[in-house]
Amino acid sequence: MAQNTQPIDVQAEELGPCHHKLTVKVPSARIVEEYDSSYKAAGKNLAIPGFRKGKIPVEMLRTVLGDQVEADAKQQLFEQVVRDAVAQANLVPLRVINFDIDKYEVDEEQDLEFEVEVETAPTVELPDWNEINVIPEPVVIEAEQVEAALQDIRNRSPRFEDAEEGQGLDSEHAVVMDLVYTRDGEDGPDAKDIRLGLDAPLYGVEEDEWTSRMTDAKLGDEIELACAFEEGFSNEDWVGSTGTVKLSIKKMVKPRPATDEEIAEEAELEVEELGSKLKERMQAEAERNERNRQADEMLQQILDKRPFQLAGNMVEEETANAMEQQIEQAVQQGADEDEVRKQVESSRAEFANTADQRLKSYFLIRRIAQQEEIKVTKNEMTQALRSISRHHGVDVKTVEKVYKEQGRLDDVASDILTGKVRAFLMKKIEDKHGSIEGETAEA
Repeated sequence: MAQNTQPIDVQAEELGPCHHKLTVKVPSARIVEEYDSSYKAAGKNLAIPGFRKGKIPVEMLRTVLGDQVEADAKQQLFEQVVRDAVAQANLVPLRVINFDIDKYEVDEEQDLEFEVEVETAPTVELPDWNEINVIPEPVVIEAEQVEAALQDIRNRSPRFEDAEEGQGLDSEHAVVMDLVYTRDGEDGPDAKDIRLGLDAPLYGVEEDEWTSRMTDAKLGDEIELACAFEEGFSNEDWVGSTGTVKLSIKKMVKPRPATDEEIAEEAELEVEELGSKLKERMQAEAERNERNRQADEMLQQILDKRPFQLAGNMVEEETANAMEQQIEQAVQQGADEDEVRKQVESSRAEFANTADQRLKSYFLIRRIAQQEEIKVTKNEMTQALRSISRHHGVDVKTVEKVYKEQGRLDDVASDILTGKVRAFLMKKIEDKHGSIEGETAEA
């Protein structure tokens, strides 16, 4: 597109943090320039006898194309002029809001004046790094912590032994059963060797019915329960309807914690190695958490020393999106939507505060990246996409194509950039105070 030669007049007014109103005056000559540009672009491949493609005079293009291009020309006019107006006002725009070009009539023979509101990125000032002082906390894993973690593994890896003959289902036992779902006399999906306890109702069965019908259930019992086929049920055609589930009790078992020998065998370790290996893992995790804490505190100290504000609409929208996601997740897990909505609404202030902090961290991280020239490389993007492809079991080209179509490549790049900035902050602390390993060794 040719360089515009007709200047525009721009008056900027600050409506609030990162929220500006621009009053823009466009001379008629500029309107003609933009419209001519649109007609030339539209007629680039047009074939008219006597003229080469792309060399047809604009006056003829206007005659031939007429009203077909006028709407596009108007759209291009406002897009180009708004872009120039924002640059002329020395703003870093995020988005244009509350603007409808249909409110304005455009006449190429008359000057045009319009108003547009723009939300901008915040101005983020960074302090000198010496002003930031995050004190590392020693990471020491005590023997009691290791034993507690090992006990948790024992409890979360239970073994099941046959119950005594005649034992009924109670809080200390579980049943092993086969089941088949039915609806209107028609058998549906089935499953074998399902193990459940009295406190773990079958999905779709009301808790009260499960408890009342399954208490004291014994080996050989055949039990039929009312069942609602909810979202996620394997037979999608049945979702939203009701039926029954028929249970055949095959076994009664009693869970017990796994022994150290059983845990070691699964981990392919000697029993004597369990404690030391677990401590190593806990130490590494604790050190990772400590580094993340340091990065979080460093970001917070910067925000405290150099506070800035965001556009109100931006925070409100982020808050609303977070609340809706919370509601949607709860509903998918079977909660009543009206009740969840009331609970979430009562916590709006907390959601707003979290949204404000999340957005400020986003802009702060990008300002640090800009100052320190931290960038995402093509190789880092490739490695990230490969990791995603391995996780989902598809080839990397498919992942890249899907992410590009869904506009998610920027999210991948954003995650990489955030990780690199946080690593930079952790290195700053390490250079000042020494490594976590050094602190641990001294402790």
